[in-house]
Amino acid sequence: MKRVWVLTSGRTGDDKQSLRLATALGVPFSEKKIVFNARAKTWRLMLGASLTSVDRSQSTSLEAPWPDMVISTGWRQVPVVRWIKEQSGGSVRLVQMNRPPGPKHFDLVLSPPQFEVPARPNIIRLDWPLQLPPDSEALAQGEAEWRDRLGAYPHPWTVLLLGGDSYPFQLDADAARKLFEGARERASRAGGSLMISTSRRTPKAALDVFQSASANATDNAPNNIYLYGWSAEATENPYFAFLAGGDEFVVTPDSISMLVEVARLGRPLAIAPHRRYKSTGKALRVNAKRWLHGSPESPRGPIGEAISDFASLVGLKFGRDLASVSRKMTELGWAANFPEFGGQANRALPDEDFERLVERAKELLDR
Repeated sequence: MKRVWVLTSGRTGDDKQSLRLATALGVPFSEKKIVFNARAKTWRLMLGASLTSVDRSQSTSLEAPWPDMVISTGWRQVPVVRWIKEQSGGSVRLVQMNRPPGPKHFDLVLSPPQFEVPARPNIIRLDWPLQLPPDSEALAQGEAEWRDRLGAYPHPWTVLLLGGDSYPFQLDADAARKLFEGARERASRAGGSLMISTSRRTPKAALDVFQSASANATDNAPNNIYLYGWSAEATENPYFAFLAGGDEFVVTPDSISMLVEVARLGRPLAIAPHRRYKSTGKALRVNAKRWLHGSPESPRGPIGEAISDFASLVGLKFGRDLASVSRKMTELGWAANFPEFGGQANRALPDEDFERLVERAKELLDR
C-alpha cells in the first residue's frame, strides 16, 4: 500500500489545497502537523534540508517508515520536505504548491496564477487556485450552529468578507468607510441585512471604522447589521454560516481563498473598494525577481535555470501578482468592482485544472 504524508501548518488556505489533493489520490494518507519556531520568520536563505525552523516538541513526529509521497504548500515547508527526502535516501516524491524556492528539488510543483514561478517541465501553472468552498454538510452545520444568533436578520444578506493590507492593496479607513456606507445602503434598499466578517489581517484603522459605523447604525436599525470581529481567542466563527446564508458577497481583493470559495458557490460576487499603494523598494524587488527568475510563459535554458536557482538560494522568492486573480475574475465576469456584482446564481467558477493535477500526481505515486 502506498503511503502519503500531508504536511500542514495551520495556514487554512495552504492546508486546504494540500489535503484536497491528498484526498483525491484515493489512498490513505497521514496528516503531519508542523509547528514552526521563531527561526521560520527569517528562514529566507534556502540552505538545504533541515528541521532547524521546526518546533519539534509541538509538531507531529517525522520518522521511518518514510512515505512514498509528501504533499505540502508554502515556502516554510521546503526545508522540512527536503529533509524528509534526504532521510529516505531520495526515494520520496515531493509535490509542492505555490512558489517553493529551488523547484529543481521537487518532482511536481503546482503553482496558482498569482505566483510568477518560471516555466519548467516539473511545474504546472493553474488557471485558478485549488480552494473549494465547504461541502453542503459543513455549510448546513454552520448554518444550524448560528441559527439562534443570526436567524432574526432578514434576507437578502449582503456579506462583507474582509482581509486587509497586502501589497499592492490597502484597506485604509477611507476605503473601509466607502465600503460600509455603500453596502449598508444596498442592504437597506433591499430590505435585508449587512453581515460583516473581519479577519486576522484586517488593520485596526479599518476595524475601528466598521465597529463604530456598525454600532451607530444598529442603534437606529436593530437586526440589520451583524459584525463579527476576528479574534485569535475565539472558539466560534460564523464564516460557514455566512457562506451558507449569504445572498451576495463583497470580498477584499487580497483575500484570494475567500474570492475563489465564493465564486465556486455560484453567488453574486463583488470586489471591495481598496487603495493601491506604491513602494519603490517593492517595485525594485519585483523587477529583480522577474529578471533573475524569468517569465512563467517563457521556458529558460540551463543557464537561466541556474541563475534562478541561485536567486532562490540567497532568498529571492518568485514574484507574486496578487491582483491577477481579482483582475481575471472581473475580466471574465465572475466578479465585478463594487457596487456592481458579477457572476450569477448556480454558475460556479470552473475547477477544470484539478483532474489533470490528480492524474499527474498519481503517475508520480505509481513510479
